[in-house]
Amino acid sequence: MASKIKNTILYICIPAGIMYLFEAYTHNPFVRMRPGIQVLNIFLFILINTLLFFITGRLRLSLHIMTVFFMIFGLAEYYLVEFRGVTLLPWDIGSLATAAEVAGGYDYVPGTRAILCIFGFILVFIVSCFADLKLKVKRSDSEMEKRSKRKLGFIRFFGALVSVFFIVLYTLYVQTEGAQRRFGFYTKLFTPTAISERDGTLTAFLMELQYVNVKKPDGYTKEAAKKLLEECKPVSAGRKADIIVIMNEAFSDLSVLGELKTSEDYMPCIHSLQRGEGGKRAETGLLNVSIVGGNTPNTEFEFLTGDTLAFLPEGCIPYQQYVKEGIYAMPGYLKDQGYTTIGMHPYYPGGWERERVYPQLGFEKALFLEDFDTDAEKIRGYVSDMACSERIIKEYEENLSTGKPFFAFCVTMQNHSPYDSDDYEPDIRIEGAEDTANVKTTERYLSLLKRSDEAFRYLTEYFEKTERPVVIVMFGDHEPSDSVVRPVLTLNGKDTRNLSEEDVDRRYVVPYAICTNFDIEGETGADTSANFLGNRVLELAGAGKDSYRVFLDEVAEKYPVMSAVRTENKDGSLLSGKEIKEDELIASYRTAQYYTLIDNK
Repeated sequence: MASKIKNTILYICIPAGIMYLFEAYTHNPFVRMRPGIQVLNIFLFILINTLLFFITGRLRLSLHIMTVFFMIFGLAEYYLVEFRGVTLLPWDIGSLATAAEVAGGYDYVPGTRAILCIFGFILVFIVSCFADLKLKVKRSDSEMEKRSKRKLGFIRFFGALVSVFFIVLYTLYVQTEGAQRRFGFYTKLFTPTAISERDGTLTAFLMELQYVNVKKPDGYTKEAAKKLLEECKPVSAGRKADIIVIMNEAFSDLSVLGELKTSEDYMPCIHSLQRGEGGKRAETGLLNVSIVGGNTPNTEFEFLTGDTLAFLPEGCIPYQQYVKEGIYAMPGYLKDQGYTTIGMHPYYPGGWERERVYPQLGFEKALFLEDFDTDAEKIRGYVSDMACSERIIKEYEENLSTGKPFFAFCVTMQNHSPYDSDDYEPDIRIEGAEDTANVKTTERYLSLLKRSDEAFRYLTEYFEKTERPVVIVMFGDHEPSDSVVRPVLTLNGKDTRNLSEEDVDRRYVVPYAICTNFDIEGETGADTSANFLGNRVLELAGAGKDSYRVFLDEVAEKYPVMSAVRTENKDGSLLSGKEIKEDELIASYRTAQYYTLIDNK
């Protein structure tokens, strides 16, 4: 009797302890998770233990497997949040190769929280040794023992099958609106870390599985989508200015998060343009993006295609999931207009599958790390932005002999995390932050921004003197992870885990600047989003637009900002989820995007 009570307690309490330790790697589950949600997550872990128990036939072994697995899984989540600011999502499984390429530069010494969790798991492992419940055959005569073994095999198989059934049932249940209302799940998909912390990491992962596939828009037909685009007449090309686009890794202005006083300006060129000092040859604003802390190719995808991640599964990587066949993106369109089209990224070609994706998008030539000179300047082991600018100029000059207009799209690498290496001494200091935790990391980041700003100035000054018309644009792909912005928030009395809706939105804006060597009557404060910025570049270059881009102009006229995070009216007011769902123009955008990306291969 005592043994049964002991095993029952271990059967329930050990999975519960594993759940709490697993969550504790990244947050305090007792504070962040509602009591009902805690119980729901404990139930899930008991189901997992039940499945393992029927598979192994031994409670001790099932608990040991669970303990070791979630200790390692939790540690991986801990590093993901520390380095990227985002927990594991279903679509990250396909990104492991890319993650491995940049993993070497990080500091993997675990913090106090992680160490305590590991010790907790070791203690749970030891306590699990007291479990002695087994599914076994009673010894008897050989014939009876054979029948007992067959019966036991059936029980274990049936028990495992039922366990899987209930785990699937659990998954389907937590994906329903009823469950979300009943338990008060946090469902803001653009903040996956908050979802994991409030709903439970594993439960949140299961909830997000429903977004793996792109849902066909309500009432969608291919014929209606084609008709919608046929009504938008393409715009013919005009001057066909050369186009140079710099998507700068993690380039963002942290002052949007609060007051930030530094020893010197960390982006003097960009700030001068924002003050209007570029005159009639510059345009600036804030660019709304759909990501923060990582997943660089998503902003790249939005800019090059005009598609928005607002209509795609949260956390997806379109390059890996949807660009399996050629899609008619900006590079392909410009190639049809007679442009030379070059894609550049000074890192490994396999990153986010760019080596495969770039030709699908229409780039005639792709340059990666192996194509840069071995003596190209490097900062912290990454090819510098200045070296990228020099290579763009080299490609431009070589293209002059062809007489063709020139399009170069460069994704930089200089500012990629991590920023905590003592090998790089910052030359920017944050005033009044000497005692703020992690401030040196932020100062390194700001110092790197200054190098990016200098490279952009170098590029614009070169092209100011060229005879051919040119449009140059630079924008960031996303803000850096929580560890970098935390000191700025701390100085302003804020915390990454308790931000207001408005502060969360500010985590998804980066600066952009457009410079030309001809007058454009540009604006300052012309806020937009990544999916619409490409249209503005094509317009300034006089490169014309295809019917899809013409349609995007109609959408942008009414809603100049549309990302996975926010949709903004022309007057600057935000649309509610209900308004977005019921808006006919947005519904048409969803239809057109589904057709061009998914249904028109």
